[in-house]
Amino acid sequence: MRIQQPIVMMMLVVALAVLPVAIHAAPAQKTVARKHTANKQTAHKPAVRKTSKHKIALNQLIKIAISNNPELKAKKLAWQSKIQQYPQAVALNDPKLVYSESINPVETRLGPQDRSLALSQQIPYPGKLRLKGETVKKEIGMAKLRYDKASRDLIVKLKQSFYELVYIENAIKISQQNKQLLERITRLASTDYASSASTLNDVARAESQYAQVSYDVQLLEEMRQTEMTQINTLLNRDPQQALAINSYARIPARFAHPLTRLYQWAEHNEELKIADLDIEKSGIQSRLARYSSLPDFNLGLRYTQIGESDIAGLPRSGRDGLAVSIGLNIPLNRRKNNAIQRQAQLDRRQKIEQKTALVNMLKNRVKTVYFKLTNAQRLITLYGQKLIPQANRAMQVAQLQYRENKGSISSYLETQSTWLNFKLAQQRAIADYWIALAEMEKLTGRKL
Repeated sequence: MRIQQPIVMMMLVVALAVLPVAIHAAPAQKTVARKHTANKQTAHKPAVRKTSKHKIALNQLIKIAISNNPELKAKKLAWQSKIQQYPQAVALNDPKLVYSESINPVETRLGPQDRSLALSQQIPYPGKLRLKGETVKKEIGMAKLRYDKASRDLIVKLKQSFYELVYIENAIKISQQNKQLLERITRLASTDYASSASTLNDVARAESQYAQVSYDVQLLEEMRQTEMTQINTLLNRDPQQALAINSYARIPARFAHPLTRLYQWAEHNEELKIADLDIEKSGIQSRLARYSSLPDFNLGLRYTQIGESDIAGLPRSGRDGLAVSIGLNIPLNRRKNNAIQRQAQLDRRQKIEQKTALVNMLKNRVKTVYFKLTNAQRLITLYGQKLIPQANRAMQVAQLQYRENKGSISSYLETQSTWLNFKLAQQRAIADYWIALAEMEKLTGRKL
């Protein structure tokens, strides 16, 4: 026992020394365990955040569309194809080579003509090929502008679909919040009706508004899928491919461009540039039509193989022949040639009138879109600064009165419905502004 007592005493001392450490370590271990459990619980949260943060922006959609849209690619290929027409237009026609073998050789003084070989080349009247080349140059410029116009139109369509989708996303959020609120109000109205604190009309009205909002949410969901299909089509992707966008609706700044400046810009957009090139092309074709009364030339070289003559001692017997020829066509049909020139002149006048009509149409369209822009901006200000704050205060007052038994559920539902409609109208006005701005950029041919 004397030997074991020191050992027991030492064990007690060690236990007393270790005990506080163990007591303090236990919460730490629990904390670590909690952290480990929390990490397990949130192991999938980063993926969720990544999905929510990985929302594609409008500029990214534009880059994808420019690279993948098949209609835009077709316009670019048409432009590149038109470039290949220029060397064809300014080149001479292929020379013509004709070989003839005599079946019954024609007897000449020097001998029979056994066979012949003729080479000819058509040469247009001087200046004709140059005008044809100028015509193709105008067509190349028009094809390039059509490609630029297709790029611009694609961006405008994408912007309009994007902002429409932003509106739908925000409308879904607002309607879902309203749906949850109406669900609570409906339960509350049913409870109050059971205790005779509300009327059957209040319950029916709450249920009808809940059903209407439920239908609106379903309709908006279907509209969202339709708009996503539109965007995916522009991107040349699967129509059913999921698309997550940032639905933040930025309040636009004041539109500072006056209408007169917009008119000036609209007169230099791609459509009018194409019309100008078309007029210039028709002017060149009008000058080219004058060549219909001028001849084209034909130069030729003919080699004839002559056999030995039957007459003995004839000098130069069997000597082959070589001949040079020059010819031209004679444009005798004056009525036809005059009709060609007159048609070219009428075509040019037609192009001029078409441009004038296009300018008038563009100005009218600019005025219409300008009204949409300014009206949307007024509505945004009206709803944001006056109507929505007033409706929010009225809804709070109605809610407080209902809680204090001084008002009815019907009054609260009416103010809540008004607030919802104002919020949706504000989001509609914001989307309309950005959609109209994209249309204005299309009309003016520049970024605003």
